[in-house]
Amino acid sequence: MVLEEFLKPHRQRRPTILGLREHIFTGSVSLLAWFMSNQETNFVTIGQRILANPLRVRFHYGHPDIFDRIFNVTRGGVSKASKTINLSEDIFSGYNSTLRGGFVTHHEYIQVGKGHDVGMNQISQFEAKVANGNGEQTLSRDVYRLGR
Repeated sequence: MVLEEFLKPHRQRRPTILGLREHIFTGSVSLLAWFMSNQETNFVTIGQRILANPLRVRFHYGHPDIFDRIFNVTRGGVSKASKTINLSEDIFSGYNSTLRGGFVTHHEYIQVGKGHDVGMNQISQFEAKVANGNGEQTLSRDVYRLGR
C-alpha cells in the first residue's frame, strides 16, 4: 500500500517523498526518555501530519521517509553542502524536491520504531542540531527561492 502511493496522483502530482510515522520505543526508560519521546511525537508525528494535510507545506523531516529515487536522482540528487556534515540534510532534500516540481506528503500505513540515547546530553545535542539547522536554512537560497 505504501509503494502504491507513488502511482496515485494527488492533485495532478505524484509524491516524490512519502513520510511515515515514527514510534520512539525508549520512552519508558526514564523521565528524560519520556520527555524526549513526547517531544519527538509532537514534532515528528503530529507536526508532520498537519504540515502534509491540510497545510500542504510539508517538506521532509526525519528518516522513515521513502524517496522516489528516479525523480530525485534525475534532478540532481538530494545532497546539500553545509558547514557541518549531515546538518539538516533531510529538510534540504525536501526543499530540492519541491523546487524541482515534486510533491512531499505523509501517510501512516506503517510506523517505524526508533530507539534513542536518552540522557540529558543527547537531548541537548538534539536541540542544538535543530537550532543550527534552522540557522543554516535562513542562510540558504532555497528558502528564498521557495518564497518567490
